[in-house]
Amino acid sequence: MDDKARQQLALFRIAVLGPLVGARLEHGELVEVCREAARTWEAPDGRVVEVSARTIEDWYYAYQRGGFAALHPKRRSDADKPRAIAEDVAQLILRLKHEKPRRSVKRIIRVLERAKKVERGALTKSTVHRLLQVHGASRRPLRGPGAAGRRSFIHEFAGDLWVGDALHVHRPVIDDAGRERKALLLSQIDSATRYLAHSYFALSAGETSVVQEYGLKQALLSHGRPRAFYVDRGPAYTAHSLRAICAELDVRLLHTQTKDPEAKGVIERWHRTWREEVEDELPDGPVLFADLVAKHDAWLSVEYHARVHDTTKRIPREHWLEQVEHLRPLPAGKSLDDVFLHRELRTVRNDGTVRFDGRHLEVCSTLLPGSEVELRFAPAVKDALPRVFVNDVFFCDTVRTPAQGEHPFRRKPNGDSGACRTPIPGQGEHRFRSMPNAERMSSIG
Repeated sequence: MDDKARQQLALFRIAVLGPLVGARLEHGELVEVCREAARTWEAPDGRVVEVSARTIEDWYYAYQRGGFAALHPKRRSDADKPRAIAEDVAQLILRLKHEKPRRSVKRIIRVLERAKKVERGALTKSTVHRLLQVHGASRRPLRGPGAAGRRSFIHEFAGDLWVGDALHVHRPVIDDAGRERKALLLSQIDSATRYLAHSYFALSAGETSVVQEYGLKQALLSHGRPRAFYVDRGPAYTAHSLRAICAELDVRLLHTQTKDPEAKGVIERWHRTWREEVEDELPDGPVLFADLVAKHDAWLSVEYHARVHDTTKRIPREHWLEQVEHLRPLPAGKSLDDVFLHRELRTVRNDGTVRFDGRHLEVCSTLLPGSEVELRFAPAVKDALPRVFVNDVFFCDTVRTPAQGEHPFRRKPNGDSGACRTPIPGQGEHRFRSMPNAERMSSIG
């Protein structure tokens, strides 16, 4: 009991004594007044308690001997000493907490159990918390501004909702070439089972659609399609490419409100757990990228996916495997490589080229100048040439324009590269040079 609680209890006792404080009592009157005061009272903590005449009499005599201070509850002689924890174990707990102030009580218990310092189950969270509280070490330093409380939500079946997000690793990471880089942890977690469909590191200065969509693609390849995908409003998650991917795979794309990351608390809480159990346990200073990946994969497999989750009260891996019948396979006949191509609209120029990534590319000669086409390309493949689609159907490949010194006239694509897959009969380039743009567009539908 802290000093404030002891003070409130002393004030309650003096209120019960009431007229006995400072009263001149004749012989025998004390017993009568105590009997009248004996009834139910509301204690400082809100509980309704029954106070007996004998208790009131004891308080009266204590007050007579020592004044108001005598009505304060006495401190236990062992108040600052752990009674359920051995002294050597208590010192280990405090040392673990001081080494990493953000270590949770669960993590401290797990470390001691694995080190064989205590038997499994011998320490409880409440016991360790009281010890830390007595020594003023129970609070953890905040990472940022405090957030409003939220209620957790759990969907009924696996695959009903995936929540995606990126976490910026605080430690600098050394890549294979020995350079110091920034790392991101990109993950998709299942709301119903708290199972990580996919989680990987990318060496990137910021959250881009390329690194985000790579992780989503791997999750889809491994586990099929979720019914909904819940993300924030960062540029990587509001990109046209992600909207097109989800639309083509029949996945409902959901976004949080602006500046409301707490709405996707399921993955925010997982990020906090990862920081406490993986990142905070890393040595100080830069860490090798390979070591970071190895530690993360081992923790995810051996610890997180294999232990009972606090919210679901189930083991995530077992929970996920029990509900595989609810998972949706990928659509038949669709290639994820094609679905994940980025798309940009371009207008065919008068010289039969389209502008892409700062350069001009030739397209099939049957495409009319002024017509609008869609270029699809793999953003992660450097110098990859886009493919041309018209009305959502593949039309032709693109070809690099002739370099300086080559034939000055536009060349026709040779072989398969650049050849029209669905040529339009009778629409040669010479035939439409003088036609208005409206006629040109109508001629290709």
